[in-house]
Amino acid sequence: MLVAERDGAIIGVECLALSDVRVNGTTCAAGYSFNTRVLPGLQRKGLGPALLSAAERWAEAQDAAYLTGLIKTTNAPSMKMVTALGFQTVARFDYLVLELARFDGIASPRAVRFDLYKDPHLLELRMAAVRSHHFVPVFLEKELFSPAPEGMYAGSWTANTRHGAAWLSIRDDRVSRGLDPASFRAVKAFDLLLEGSEALKAFAGLVGVLRAGGIRHLLIPLPAESHACALLSPFAAEVVDMNFVVKRLGDSPPVAPGPIYFDIRH
Repeated sequence: MLVAERDGAIIGVECLALSDVRVNGTTCAAGYSFNTRVLPGLQRKGLGPALLSAAERWAEAQDAAYLTGLIKTTNAPSMKMVTALGFQTVARFDYLVLELARFDGIASPRAVRFDLYKDPHLLELRMAAVRSHHFVPVFLEKELFSPAPEGMYAGSWTANTRHGAAWLSIRDDRVSRGLDPASFRAVKAFDLLLEGSEALKAFAGLVGVLRAGGIRHLLIPLPAESHACALLSPFAAEVVDMNFVVKRLGDSPPVAPGPIYFDIRH
């Protein structure tokens, strides 16, 4: 975390993370900037750009090739700021808060659970589907598919009909965030696959398992223009549109056209 101070008091903060990722088929380090905050009354006085510039210097000192961030599409001041600092928007995601009760009444098949860390072959098949994405973590298997207490992976589920299939992995980070699972009934989802004309019915099978476990909401980021996003958006209680922005550091090459990986840990 970086801080801005005045007379010994903190007036701004900038949070940072660093990950080994793959971009353009090459392994590199990428910084991730989040939770840039400036005290009310001191905004629009250059503190935000100063904090981001400091974040860029920190990332370069760590030999990072890129600095990335997620910004709401409705946050015009922040988008104007990062654009002026040389960031480019390379993707847009819709972060869906699915209200699982809205799937009631959809005929659905039985869902089957898999624990990928116990099935190396199946894990490799799922990893092959995302390795071509830019900014996919190099150590994805360890970082996202480790169960408690080492990780927050809570299993994967699949369901099939004659004409559709659905696959989903769950990340349950409620305890690590200081939330009580008994009262906070939402978990995160990633590694989504929807196929066929009956994909929604198959997905409803996954929803049934989650609801039986007491989950009421599912948080899932999806590419804004994707078929999955269009299919599931009508069941969302809230949709947060976000731009994925990237700043090239040093002589790093531009990010080539292609899918961007949304790291659910963010």
